[in-house]
Amino acid sequence: MEKNNFVQFVFLSLFLLFPLGARGNMTGDNNPTTRSLLQQLDYALAHVKDYDAAHEKVVRSIKQQLEHHKGSIAQEIALTDKLIEAYSKFNYDSTTLYINRNLQLAEQSGNLGIIIRTKLHKAQYYAKTGSYLEATSIISDINEEQLPDSLLPYYYDVCRDVYGESGYYSHDNAIHDDYLSKAGRYRYLLQQYYSNNPDCDISLELLEMRARNEQNFDLALKYSDKRLGLIDSLNKKYSEIAYFRSLIFKGTKDKEQEKQWLIRSAIGDLQHSIKDQASLWTLADLLSEEGDVKRSYLLITVSQEGLQQYNSPLRNLQSVNILNNIAHNYQLMTNNQNHKLSIMLIIAGVLAFLLAIAVVYVILQMRRLRVARGEQHVSNQNLTKLNAELHQAVEKLHKSNSLLSDSNRMKEVYMGNFLTLCSDYIKKMENFRSIALKKQKSGQLAEYLSSKKMSEMKSRDFEELLGNFDIAFLNIFPTFIDEFNALLRPENRIVPPKENSLTTELRIFALIRLGITDSSKIAEFLNYSIHTIYNYRSTVKNASIGPRDEFESAVKQIGNTL
Repeated sequence: MEKNNFVQFVFLSLFLLFPLGARGNMTGDNNPTTRSLLQQLDYALAHVKDYDAAHEKVVRSIKQQLEHHKGSIAQEIALTDKLIEAYSKFNYDSTTLYINRNLQLAEQSGNLGIIIRTKLHKAQYYAKTGSYLEATSIISDINEEQLPDSLLPYYYDVCRDVYGESGYYSHDNAIHDDYLSKAGRYRYLLQQYYSNNPDCDISLELLEMRARNEQNFDLALKYSDKRLGLIDSLNKKYSEIAYFRSLIFKGTKDKEQEKQWLIRSAIGDLQHSIKDQASLWTLADLLSEEGDVKRSYLLITVSQEGLQQYNSPLRNLQSVNILNNIAHNYQLMTNNQNHKLSIMLIIAGVLAFLLAIAVVYVILQMRRLRVARGEQHVSNQNLTKLNAELHQAVEKLHKSNSLLSDSNRMKEVYMGNFLTLCSDYIKKMENFRSIALKKQKSGQLAEYLSSKKMSEMKSRDFEELLGNFDIAFLNIFPTFIDEFNALLRPENRIVPPKENSLTTELRIFALIRLGITDSSKIAEFLNYSIHTIYNYRSTVKNASIGPRDEFESAVKQIGNTL
């Protein structure tokens, strides 16, 4: 009777533990459409580099056309426009560079229409990237009354963007109200211009925006439906329409639809290498609030990399608060998971102890009831079952231990390597001491110390030391060689002779990355003269693509992350 009560207690404990573990592992979105979209998003995130490589190939192709162009200025302007379009949401600095170049070409052509159109293009791009003062300055220099009719809709559209963006972000109430009033006027003029063509995209966009601002979300959704009907989902414009559609569902408090359209917009941005990715960090913020912190953190990481490449001051500033919020949530999630793992480890340990006691108890009972074969058979069955449960509990214990030890594994590896090296060197020193004593007794010590074998042993030990240093350093800083070469001119970049190894120049700057900047200490470690180390440092710094005096400071930043 006591035996049955004890086994029932063990099974009850397991029953209470395992549902808790199952509940702890329940993740994912219950909506099948959202789940499918998230899988597509994960695929797009994993292939960002492929999308960027394809886009850069297009950019290079246009550049080559420009380099070999021998036609008219108008044709060169058209080619530069294509390059600006390719760069417009990929790299802010390059876009600005080619817009200014196009303006110079337009002025060379002497065509007033092309000059004004290029200035309007520049003002609109400045407005959308946060250079509001420059944008309003350009607009104020253009006389609306002298514009040809063909440029009026573009002028209205640019003025709507310039005054709308400038007013929205202005902290001066008077300027805010004045600019938003002007933006409204130009929006009205643009809408009037397209009144005879109400089903074109820009007309539908204006109507959708007005309905959304008036919180008439049903009407805004109808206009959005019409806009989606005009384009294919693979079109670059699709991601922009999807983003504004998510704002409509945000207004209706439909979180699921808002999330789905943000995901579609984010996928489009990634596939078209759009680095001005408002949808990505907006989606990251939403997923963070829902508790999907891992995916949110991945999104904001990719978005930050894109924003760094795009290099727009406005977008970098807008993403700071979201990034801080997600980082905080990620830390809370990590702490919570570690706490749960600790609890599971304790419970599993207790159960393992209880199961061990149960096994001992069953064995004792089997000895006492050895004469009764029938009862012995039942006891054996119970023992087999309890052993299986013990094995499951131990497996769960191992899994918990594995999760908790991941963060310390690297330290253990390097500690093990360090102890191994120390042990090896102690053995070598003991062997050397033994041989030296024998040679001393026979009077051959001086000859032995100066022998070729002794020199080869020293050289071999030194090479082994350098090899161990190279492997350890590259494990800690796996991107060191690529980041170091990025600081040098292409023709001076250093390629190691084999994998997981460094050249002398790379070792010198690897030591500098570790904080060892004294040439005498570097010379002592690498077995070179101070003069040789100085020459290596000077030669490499002379090959820097940046300021020579800042080269070593840049090296010290290699491997640092946000």
